[in-house]
Amino acid sequence: MNDLIRIDQNQIGRETTQTVNARDLWAFLESGQEFSNWIQNRIGKYGFIEEQDFLIILSKNAMGRPSREFHISIDMAKQLAMVENNYKGSQARQYFIDCEKK
Repeated sequence: MNDLIRIDQNQIGRETTQTVNARDLWAFLESGQEFSNWIQNRIGKYGFIEEQDFLIILSKNAMGRPSREFHISIDMAKQLAMVENNYKGSQARQYFIDCEKK
């Protein structure tokens, strides 16, 4: 299976779980919103919880500016893909389901 979106392992709360970089999912979904607005709106609207559904990793971007990377659980990624309500969202959701089966 081709990797549509890279899946990593991260510790969310007390468990190590499969995660996706939210920015990679956002880019794949081809959302018309700016990333920071997209992720904050989705977290607020759907009640996702930090350290349960996602974690934030602080880093610096290529220009040396502070950056927040959101690493989200596969379950959160599936829900975000589904609510995007387009072909790319459906494709991403099915990809995550297939990955879980393997």
